[in-house]
Amino acid sequence: MLDTTSGHAHVLDRGHGLYYGIAHNEKQLFVAARNRLVSSDIDPAEERGDVLVFDRSLRLCERLQAPFPLRDLHEIAWHDGKLWLTSSHDNMIAIWDGQVWERWYPLGAQDAGDVNHFNSFMFDQGLVWILAHNRGPSELLGFSLETRQLVETVAMGNCGHNIWREDGELYSCSSAESRLLSDSGFVLDTGGFPRGVAFDASTRCVGVSALTERKSRDFTSGKVMVFERDWSLRHEIDMAGEGLILDLCRLPAGFALAHSAAAPSLWASITRAHKRVARPEQVFALMET
Repeated sequence: MLDTTSGHAHVLDRGHGLYYGIAHNEKQLFVAARNRLVSSDIDPAEERGDVLVFDRSLRLCERLQAPFPLRDLHEIAWHDGKLWLTSSHDNMIAIWDGQVWERWYPLGAQDAGDVNHFNSFMFDQGLVWILAHNRGPSELLGFSLETRQLVETVAMGNCGHNIWREDGELYSCSSAESRLLSDSGFVLDTGGFPRGVAFDASTRCVGVSALTERKSRDFTSGKVMVFERDWSLRHEIDMAGEGLILDLCRLPAGFALAHSAAAPSLWASITRAHKRVARPEQVFALMET
């Protein structure tokens, strides 16, 4: 957990492997935990991820476990009373309504394995958009929430992550090209491997990780680029040696540590954070393995 104003950092949890995916409703904050690192010798097929549930005082109060394996969890989202999870290893979306778990295979092929590497959500105008990373040229896939039918496809970026819309434009991180893109021609070069985007009324934050071979990713370096709303760079937060930055989320109003009067302003989940942030210019907090 990081405060982008004071630089205060606080560890909420560690020891559950790689953390990827943050969502919230009015009462709870959800964090996806794979319980395995990318560099682990455990076969990916044996991975069993779950969801850590924190209350409004940021205390871990529950761990959600599906009746089927959640493997290679990526982004998660809360929408209309349900928790949505990307389970990339199985080309599958998991949905939890508070009591019952559902498996959805958006493009079919239940036993085909990780074909499209689904990793991000956006809910917009009756559609759920799912980002198909495709391990190359990526696509934003718009499915009807009512029928679950594919109704729109937008090709965008390479090895993409994250989807959002502003003023009618669709945006995404083209991670392999080290840039952010929109479907109307916006381009912002970030360097590295951009992934994880969080906004508030005055600030934009983008996670950028060093490019490296997959098995070495747990121990690479990252940074957070902090922009004004007009995308002019305010400053960068160096996270040398702390691992990948995988997801960012603005802490919702009303959530704060029970013993702290100041609510932090930004969340980041990364693969490895073996020490606390000591440098005062580092202005976001970490979820540790």
